[in-house]
Amino acid sequence: MQRVAFLIPEPVPAGSGFIDGNYLRFANELTARGCKVSLCLTDTLALSRSSVSADGWLASGELSEGQTPGKPTRFLLSEFAIIWVFSLGKRASFLDKFQMLYALGPNVRLINSLDTIMHLKSKYFITSLPEKIRHPETHAATDPNTLLSIINNADKAWVAKPPAGSLGRDVFLLQPGDTNNRAILEHLCGPEQDQYTLLQEHIDAISGGEKRVLLAGGKVIGQYKRTAVNDHRTNLLQGANSEACELTEEELACCNNIGAFLTSMGANYVGLDMVYPWIIEFNVINPGGLVTIEALTGKNLAPEIISQLDMT
Repeated sequence: MQRVAFLIPEPVPAGSGFIDGNYLRFANELTARGCKVSLCLTDTLALSRSSVSADGWLASGELSEGQTPGKPTRFLLSEFAIIWVFSLGKRASFLDKFQMLYALGPNVRLINSLDTIMHLKSKYFITSLPEKIRHPETHAATDPNTLLSIINNADKAWVAKPPAGSLGRDVFLLQPGDTNNRAILEHLCGPEQDQYTLLQEHIDAISGGEKRVLLAGGKVIGQYKRTAVNDHRTNLLQGANSEACELTEEELACCNNIGAFLTSMGANYVGLDMVYPWIIEFNVINPGGLVTIEALTGKNLAPEIISQLDMT
């Protein structure tokens, strides 16, 4: 019987129970197929005498949203055949947890390898492959004056954001000459100028919507379109609209080519944000979409994804 561990975030508020997101649906699907699934809290990772462990719960039967799991158990992660990282936990201890996971060695399979999580979680990697991935012009620095000079010397709009941010937090649309630009960049770079800020060319076509494409095992599994409503951000948590959509032949070919490349790197489940032919970013930590696609189309993609990832 295959043993699988999910590394998930602490429920917020504490004790509020499981969330109807990716990990819950995948856990139920794997359990139904006869796997033993444990849900472990990323921020409880610990190392003792060369063994890495975490607090969590064995999934017994179907899990439901809001279900309170009870008292956790301590699990040795080396006893699992597969580990799927759904959360990096608290930012301050990120590197410690990452290094502990590296200590597990090659005998434990990770759905997305630690190397791909490290590189694809940020927005830097996409800039290193211009021959494979068409992406917006991108700059990064900790000096707000450097970034301000780039903005003011180009007749186009820019998006400024943290390199490894998520959910649309601290994402700003900057126009050349706007008097707020300096204050925004100083905020993003921090009072000590020790925080990198990413400056990305704004793609005008995004006003017509951005497609979130889910890739499993290198293949397109599903997609939907997000269109900004309240401001420039296409994140659903920031009020964007979602709608069912199809991919054109060109978009499908592009995504499958990129999916095959990502799989060769060790990234097996990825959310890709696209305004064709532009690839905006990759999402390798719990990319959203399952709940949205089911709400839009009535289709639960979890069974197809689990099969494509060959987890049972």
